Amino acid sequence: MDLVPEIIRHVIFPLWLFKDGKGRVLKYLREFERSQFLTESDIRERQLQKLLLMVRHAYANCEFYRRRLDDIGVRPSEIKDFRDYQKIPVLTKRDIQENLNSLLAKNYPQEELVTNWTGGSTGSPLRFFHDKERMLSREASTLRHDAWAGHQIGQKLAVIWGHRQDLSIAQSFKARIRNALLDRSRILDCSSMTDESMGQFANTLRVFRPRVILSYAVPMFLFARYCQTNRITDIRPLSIITSAEVLLEEERRTIEEVFGCRVFDRYGCREVAVIASECEEHGSMHLNAETLYVEFLNEEGNPVKPGELGFIIITDLLNFGMPFIRYKIEDVGTPNDQHCPCGRGLPLMRMVAGRTTDFLRTPKGVRVSGTSLATYFITSVPGIRQAQIVQDQIDHLVFKLVTGPEFRATEAQLLREKAVDFFGEEMRYDIQHVEEIPKEASGKYRFSVCYLNDNHHISS
Repeated sequence: MDLVPEIIRHVIFPLWLFKDGKGRVLKYLREFERSQFLTESDIRERQLQKLLLMVRHAYANCEFYRRRLDDIGVRPSEIKDFRDYQKIPVLTKRDIQENLNSLLAKNYPQEELVTNWTGGSTGSPLRFFHDKERMLSREASTLRHDAWAGHQIGQKLAVIWGHRQDLSIAQSFKARIRNALLDRSRILDCSSMTDESMGQFANTLRVFRPRVILSYAVPMFLFARYCQTNRITDIRPLSIITSAEVLLEEERRTIEEVFGCRVFDRYGCREVAVIASECEEHGSMHLNAETLYVEFLNEEGNPVKPGELGFIIITDLLNFGMPFIRYKIEDVGTPNDQHCPCGRGLPLMRMVAGRTTDFLRTPKGVRVSGTSLATYFITSVPGIRQAQIVQDQIDHLVFKLVTGPEFRATEAQLLREKAVDFFGEEMRYDIQHVEEIPKEASGKYRFSVCYLNDNHHISS
């Protein structure tokens, strides 16, 4: 028996949390492990009480929400149930971009807030905040959902990821120390996928032998095809967690066949962390209902029936520093009213359609992940409200931009410089200023679109 994970889980991890003043992560984790088996009606009642508390808090402390409720003539005391709650207009990414300061709670000092940002697969860059207490419950949620896939604290984890913010943080001195003593993870950069890099992935995984692999969905599928083509059969994790992109059924089948284990698909975003995950039954995904309230609405803003496609609207029940109330995440999915055989009372959903991203290609044929481009590439250029990158030739890209007044010639030059970092000097670029980026038929925006015949893409 390997005692190292047990020592880490029961001794080093708790001590590390208390050292950092994060001991309440364990409190949240114990609560989530218990509450997941409450009845669905008990969970909904708890959600309602948290919703009412959040609305009262936001009205009292956030200028944006006070103005929003006053504009529709609704007082927090008049919101008594879920139907009343639907009177509040949805919160859009544009709302956040244009009203960030007034969305912050005045009773939370700046030092109590943690900044975050995302470009999102929709290409709409976003900066936002969480209060420090919310960061603890987010970590606990992730630990619980990791456990569903068989990963426990202290066990080896391989991470195939392309988000450069996360990759750079992982290289810090403190992160390396934590990883050596606690996380026991290996991060493999999938921002570009070549035969050489995937060969390195295979060598690393053979030596490291992780219990679980966490990966973007499409890079995991591409790596599975690489292993299949090259007859690599000695990478055998207990399970694989896929996230960040929609996982197609044929992709799931290939991954499971190649690596001889089950795939646990997960849905989340940087704004609210884990939204839903598959349990061991793999039928649908359980919503993270203790920390989030999720609605599925049609074009008219009304709730859809179980099994129908709807826009996903999320309320973060625990982020008091910057409330996300009825946030339109610009993904679509379907609610599921069935009961899971696992016994958890957490409601279910399916990602029938969702984020749509393409791999683009450099003139040398290197695949570049649209997901990994989104935050690092677009968010770091001021003035971009929304963007779409279109590749129509192997050496040509079109940047379609919806810009604000901050975007000037210097920002355009910065955009070109960053493009060279990813695509090389041989790539040609054009910038098109547009009024809006049109949606796909699924209701999704596509951050990157590749018209090359051999490009693998996700469709909704």
